Amino acid sequence: MKTLVSNLRGRCLFDVAVKAQIDGLISVQAEDFNDTCLEKFIKGGIIRVEGRNPIEAARKIAEVIRGAKKHGEVYVAFDGSDLGGLLSFLAHREGVDGIYTCFGDSAVRLPPLKLDISDTRLRILEALEEESLNAVLIARKVGISRAMVYKHLSGLMEMGLVEQSQMFDRYSITDAGKLVII
Repeated sequence: MKTLVSNLRGRCLFDVAVKAQIDGLISVQAEDFNDTCLEKFIKGGIIRVEGRNPIEAARKIAEVIRGAKKHGEVYVAFDGSDLGGLLSFLAHREGVDGIYTCFGDSAVRLPPLKLDISDTRLRILEALEEESLNAVLIARKVGISRAMVYKHLSGLMEMGLVEQSQMFDRYSITDAGKLVII
């Protein structure tokens, strides 16, 4: 089961839900949130974070994330509010499967903060920034064996930095991968 824990609303929430292909949604909202209509459509429910104590709010959010992790993959999406900052921090701390934020009305998947990116993996990302490549071409550009290319690509795909095309056996950099090499 894929669960999204989020304080987003509207178009951006919908965009994240589609990109992450979620099964359930837990909406984390401030105490002044009042949209009873939304509650009817959310599988998972609404968690209201009450009070102004960030430690208590963080404990509650961490508990929600940990509970969701017991049932499968967890994704977190947040906005730029105080609550969004806590969601972002806890998503990284709890090691969720994917983290999203919004830029305008579009959802952007963020790379994890603790990146294990070697120089070789950075070179692979840089090579893929220019164009989609197959493993043989990546090996030539980066100067490593094809076996090592596959090992590094596996790790990069697990982090959401690279994706594989099904039709042409080519690899391309994701938006999260582009953020890593800025």
